[in-house]
Amino acid sequence: MDTRLYLQRIEVAEPVQQTLEGLTQLQKRHVTRVPFENLDILHGIPIALRTGDLFDKLVNRRRGGVCYELNGLFSELLRRTGFETHMIAATVYQGEGKWGTEGSHATNLVRLEGRPYLVDVGFGGNSPRRPVPITGEEIQDADGFYRISPYPELRNGYILEKKEERDWNILYRFDLEPKQLEDFAEVCDVTQYAPESPFNKVYFLMKVTEAGRMTLFDHSLTVVDGPTKTKETIEAGRIDDILERFLAP
Repeated sequence: MDTRLYLQRIEVAEPVQQTLEGLTQLQKRHVTRVPFENLDILHGIPIALRTGDLFDKLVNRRRGGVCYELNGLFSELLRRTGFETHMIAATVYQGEGKWGTEGSHATNLVRLEGRPYLVDVGFGGNSPRRPVPITGEEIQDADGFYRISPYPELRNGYILEKKEERDWNILYRFDLEPKQLEDFAEVCDVTQYAPESPFNKVYFLMKVTEAGRMTLFDHSLTVVDGPTKTKETIEAGRIDDILERFLAP
């Protein structure tokens, strides 16, 4: 992996400072320049959880990916720029008391000056633009607030929550057990191939912007720009143009 080219891809100048400001810049630039997208899964192209393959896809070919790809390669970038980090597994909340497949979301934990931070660049439109401290502090982002609270039902467990208007909504639960990228191979295969997986059936494209986010789910495009939210149905003939918007720098 060529760290210099990776930093150029997300428009971050060298050297990267091992500070909260430096970490925040890496995270924000990544989520606003590298989208969450499932195009390879839809086209039957297997995801390769190897650093070289991920680098070629995300950096050389300027593509996006799913959480295993985005947070997997970003984890390597964090290590190579001097941060103390490891991957962790999370379980996505589906609402109404229901949870997704256990440990099926891959994300990162960074320890900085003795404090742990959740650093997630692979949660689509709800990816925070800045590190979220495990200590429970509320972090204001461009399109809402984030916080992490203890989750007593899970040993050493926590939940990530987001508030966009009045209510705090659970995004996912996690613990701090270190994971390697290869630990996600099985759940990555479920995401790609399982009959119950939505990711191999319809478009899932999400990109964080400076003031909001864009989301293409199936043929429905939602754009949030500050307080303004628009939603439209995209006809088949316009899909290629919309895909270019997500993949553009």
